[in-house]
Amino acid sequence: MKRLLALWLGCTLCAVAAVPLWAAAASSNGAGLVYQVEGPNGRFYLAGSMHLLHAERASLPAPLERAYRNSASIVMEIDTDDGDAQDAGARLLEAAQLAPDTSLQALLGEARWNTVRSALAEAGFDAERASRFEPWGLALLLTQAGFARQGYTSAAGVEQQLTERARRDGKPISGLETAAMQIALLDGLDMNVQRQMLDLTLEEVQEMPQMLDELDDAWRAGDLQRLEALLLEGYRQMPELYTALLVERNRRWVSQIRAWPTTSPPRLVLVGALHVVGEQGLPALLQRAGYTVQRLTGGPKVGE
Repeated sequence: MKRLLALWLGCTLCAVAAVPLWAAAASSNGAGLVYQVEGPNGRFYLAGSMHLLHAERASLPAPLERAYRNSASIVMEIDTDDGDAQDAGARLLEAAQLAPDTSLQALLGEARWNTVRSALAEAGFDAERASRFEPWGLALLLTQAGFARQGYTSAAGVEQQLTERARRDGKPISGLETAAMQIALLDGLDMNVQRQMLDLTLEEVQEMPQMLDELDDAWRAGDLQRLEALLLEGYRQMPELYTALLVERNRRWVSQIRAWPTTSPPRLVLVGALHVVGEQGLPALLQRAGYTVQRLTGGPKVGE
């Protein structure tokens, strides 16, 4: 299985991909994906997130709870507590629209369009209305519908949980990017890449129930080997997408982290799980930049 659907669940667009295109939790015993990082900026925590979780399995791994408690502020892919992010839905919908003189059927070809129509009908969407979306918008629309059918929502996701808690606790939230940057990233994808995304999504929608639970289990267990297999498989077939959505952004984020003041209080950096696995993941890049990176486990560390 190619696992492109994991893009929306564990990679990018934490607030943007979670908004609809159509009109305090307990901790668990899992290890999760949490790192303690030491460097010129002092100590901070880095955690791999799941942007959507099942409403009945929304507890957070204990190391993530510890990292949140020990941090004075939260850094997410985008500032989920900012009006720019909260208004992202309307701008995402606008960006996903085709130019008035462009035909989706012509872009996709008759055979692919017929497959899309069947998938839309199964998901309960009107094909004529959906035909105004660019291919990346259709891929997102179909994926969101599949997530919803399986009970996975952004409301239960890690970002939304911690956003609500940070508001109550008075912990400021900042973003590594803006919602506009993330929307522009998707909208700027080459049309051939967009068609590939749509093709892979159509193939994988049928596999979604098994894939979602498998990915959730691997994330909770902190099974890096399994997560790499699940999350990176689709990108190996789409190097342009891998570079744009993962490699370039990770490198930019490391540069931002290195520019933090040397007296920074502890922060929790929360990014999609895909951003912390593999040789181009943030832990590997930070280590190569001279930081000490240590994986956190279930029990408390001495001195915390």
